[in-house]
Amino acid sequence: MLEVIKDTLNRWNVTKSERQKLQHSYLALTMVIVLIAGIFSLFNATLGHNVVLIAVIALAIFFVNALIWNLLQSTVLDKLATKSKRK
Repeated sequence: MLEVIKDTLNRWNVTKSERQKLQHSYLALTMVIVLIAGIFSLFNATLGHNVVLIAVIALAIFFVNALIWNLLQSTVLDKLATKSKRK
C-alpha cells in the first residue's frame, strides 16, 4: 500500500507542472479542512462553521490563483514565446 502511494506521488511529481501541483495542493487542503470541520462540528457547531470558513477561503484562493495563471499565460507568457521564436 505504501509503495503504491509512493509510486503515485512520484508519477504525479514528474507529469504535472508547478502550477498544476499548486492547484492540486489547494484542492487537497480544502478537502482536508472540510473533513476536519466535520469532525469539529460533532463537538462544537460554531467551531465547525469557523473551520469551514477557512476551507472557503482556501477554495477562493484556488479560483483566484487559477484566474491569475490563465491571464498571465494568455497575455504575457504566450506572447513572449512567440517573440522569442521570431528572433
